[in-house]
Amino acid sequence: MTLESRLPVCVRSNRRLAIAAGCWRTTRRLALLAGMTGLLALLPCALVAQSEVYLRVETNTFARIPVELKECRPLQQASPKDATRVLDILDNDLWMSSVIASFRSDEAPAGDSPWLEIASRGPAQPFRLEVHPRLTQQNDRVKLEADLIDSHSRRPLAQKSYQGCRDNLRLLVHSLADDIVNLLTGENGIAKSRIAFTAKVGESKEIFVMDFDGTNVRQLTGFGTLNLTPAWSTDARLLALTSYRQDNPDLVLVDGVTGRTVRAFPQTGLQTAPVWSPDGSLIAFASTHEGNSEIYVMNAEGKRLRRLTHHPGVDSSPTWSPTGRELAFTSDRLGTPQIFIMDAEGSNVRRLTYVGDYNDSPAWSPKGDKIAFVSRLNSRFNIATVEVTGENLTQLTAEAGSNEDPAWSPDGYRIVFSSTRSGGSDIYSMEWNGQNVRRLTHKGTCTSPAWSNNSRPDLNSACRD
Repeated sequence: MTLESRLPVCVRSNRRLAIAAGCWRTTRRLALLAGMTGLLALLPCALVAQSEVYLRVETNTFARIPVELKECRPLQQASPKDATRVLDILDNDLWMSSVIASFRSDEAPAGDSPWLEIASRGPAQPFRLEVHPRLTQQNDRVKLEADLIDSHSRRPLAQKSYQGCRDNLRLLVHSLADDIVNLLTGENGIAKSRIAFTAKVGESKEIFVMDFDGTNVRQLTGFGTLNLTPAWSTDARLLALTSYRQDNPDLVLVDGVTGRTVRAFPQTGLQTAPVWSPDGSLIAFASTHEGNSEIYVMNAEGKRLRRLTHHPGVDSSPTWSPTGRELAFTSDRLGTPQIFIMDAEGSNVRRLTYVGDYNDSPAWSPKGDKIAFVSRLNSRFNIATVEVTGENLTQLTAEAGSNEDPAWSPDGYRIVFSSTRSGGSDIYSMEWNGQNVRRLTHKGTCTSPAWSNNSRPDLNSACRD
């Protein structure tokens, strides 16, 4: 008997909610907080000195801020190959940010940018950021530096420096990319974030972790059993998941770097679909330990367990609002799986989705305005979004196969999901409007992606003596 066959038939043939107890299977306006640092020449000195100023750019089309990447100079023991690698990683990171159009010095920026249009209205020529990186190596230690310059005024805007081991060069470049995004938009980047997911290893399913762009894939757990529905803690140090390691589907916390079990929460019944509250103090999850599948919350130590839902229907797949004051979840209480919202205490339950007879796996955008979910449309599972008011339902995927398990990037500009469009199930990411889809894995058995916040433990970049 395989491990998969230990699950009920309806569970094996269904999606994430089904691994628990049941048998379930718009463009929005892009608001860029464009840092005015590059437009200092257009502002009175007194205004700049008083406070940091941000320009809010809103557009009905998706536009990016142009950034020119100059050649990376290798110094001391640094090789030209590593210098080229720096530029390749940085270029990819900035494009994956979804807000920057990076290009090399011998290329022309693609498309029109509202940044260029607005900057050109001032007395100066259009603003464009230049990045001048250089890489220094001494033994196994490297230092990545970059000068950020206004290409018109030639005024230096910032100087950045990062140090670490050569083996962690990619992470140093991720840090530079995030700082560039922050300089231009006032928001945090996503280059240091990670994506966890499940994939088959023999007859088991283990948790894997990779960088946000699909690189550095590595197996995290090795329990030799079913391990499902990973969820990152707010500080991106731990993963909560459902594991059959003790022959019962219990919640387990594992270290996000080593895979070591930090804490286990044995309980009768099935515990699944954990999700951390935005402040990191609570974990919401679905459980059948009282018979029916209901939504519960507890603290990270497994104490102060509270039941939030009280309905004979199947309730599962909770997701927190970015304020932590509300939860969305899936329920079949009205006959078919639909998305509902309730206050964090379990009160004020209201239905969100009304289109379609099967809607599941809600994921609340970090920006708070939308919820992504899986909807059965034209006999296929596809990713859709709806505003938290229930308006403007937008289908994002329309490819062959099933598209499921949506999760947002920490900045709310991208969505990661699983899809069978290429045959087996793999992990893909796309922008919030369904554009620029990128395949991240090529294993054919990957599901349940979870996107971490944009942070890494210090040991990820430190040298090991």
